[in-house]
Amino acid sequence: MAIATTESIRANLDRKLAHIRNRKDLNGQARQVAVARAYQDAEQKMEQVRQADADRYRHDRTRLERQLFGGEDAFGSDAMNQRQAREMAAQLTDPHAAADAYQRAVRDGDKAYARAIASHAADLATVPLFGAAWGRVVQQYTQGSSARAEAYEQLTTMREPGTGTDFSYVLPSPSELGRLSAGQVVALADSDLTVWGDEPGDTAA
Repeated sequence: MAIATTESIRANLDRKLAHIRNRKDLNGQARQVAVARAYQDAEQKMEQVRQADADRYRHDRTRLERQLFGGEDAFGSDAMNQRQAREMAAQLTDPHAAADAYQRAVRDGDKAYARAIASHAADLATVPLFGAAWGRVVQQYTQGSSARAEAYEQLTTMREPGTGTDFSYVLPSPSELGRLSAGQVVALADSDLTVWGDEPGDTAA
């Protein structure tokens, strides 16, 4: 069975809606219930796709962050040093002070603290308006390493699926549902009314 995609879900919903709208045996209530059920089914499948894409995003992001800032697995005193380094880096609130602290860590050979500062800066680099200055701290960390630079470039271009201006998982509400709220649509789809008749077969959704 083919894996559902946002495109296949939309196409399948369009086929179902066309089938329902072309039926002459349905009264207004039955037609609305059938549309609500088709729409709710498509929304549930779309959410499954979004969740799968979000899981993949988090997995890829974690892999890139570990590649950039993870260092080697540490135990005992080394683990404590890394934890302390992260706690110290988290206290840095000014990007210029962070850049100075990073340079000192590099000069002193304190790799754990340098990585922690870069990781902290990478988190803050995504903040609108103020992020650019923090991004320059990360660039200090990535310069001289093509692998780090490439990983950071990938990291900065990643966007969590379904957030911000990503509307690819949103389904427009069918006209038959009018101004019904999401809860009302669910209640309509879950009603006891039986709507007889075969639906067009699914393809990939």
